Amino acid sequence: MKKQTLRFISRPTPYHQEKERLYLEVRRREGRLLSDEDMKHLPEVDASNPNSREWQWRSRSFRRFLSCCRRLSAGREPFRLLDLGCGNGWMANRLAENPAWEVWATDLNVPELEQGARLFDRQNLHFVYADVMQGELPGQYFDVIVLAASVQYFSDFAALIKTLRNLLKPGGEIHILDSPFYKNEVERDAARQRTAAYYDRVGVPEMATYYHHHIHQDAKAAGAVDLNGHFGAAILRKIKWLPPFPWYRIRGA
Repeated sequence: MKKQTLRFISRPTPYHQEKERLYLEVRRREGRLLSDEDMKHLPEVDASNPNSREWQWRSRSFRRFLSCCRRLSAGREPFRLLDLGCGNGWMANRLAENPAWEVWATDLNVPELEQGARLFDRQNLHFVYADVMQGELPGQYFDVIVLAASVQYFSDFAALIKTLRNLLKPGGEIHILDSPFYKNEVERDAARQRTAAYYDRVGVPEMATYYHHHIHQDAKAAGAVDLNGHFGAAILRKIKWLPPFPWYRIRGA
């Protein structure tokens, strides 16, 4: 069987390379760069992992999203998913456990993409280096696009959603998981200050330039519906069983 390789659709630029360097340095200092063995078990991690609570949340978010995809895939062949901002590709790998689905794991982070491509060797899983905002991914191709803990690395939310809608098949959906949104501009500006202070403490203050903050109105203006907005999910978020974030679904045009 031919081994998985990383495909380059976009050409790395100095901007992308600097962002990658800073991002990886932050992840290293936070203890988020994982060994091959740890990656094979994601989203499950050992209780000793300093980010175990976060991974519990991600595991629960993933299971709910997977159930959603199973419903959406009924009667759709081929069923294609784009994991945008996939990092090391653990979620794309888990989605690709269904051999009937075609999954693209896309990011601008070469080392983690290469690690995922090396570890997760599935014929229906494609690791792709691509700048989605440059219009180099195939149009009207995907049934579902998911951004899991990644929308904050895109500066212009409206432009992002406009671009992603062009990649969706008719009836396709965008899902945004595990990312903070803020009530209003005041809360957003306060969050920006906290982010800058955090990256300063970590010792990589330049990373604040690449981390962006969006408000709920940004999502609502794009027609988003919060699938975590019902009473049951609110209770689970209050007791910290679910992450304290919305789960936004945005349908295609």
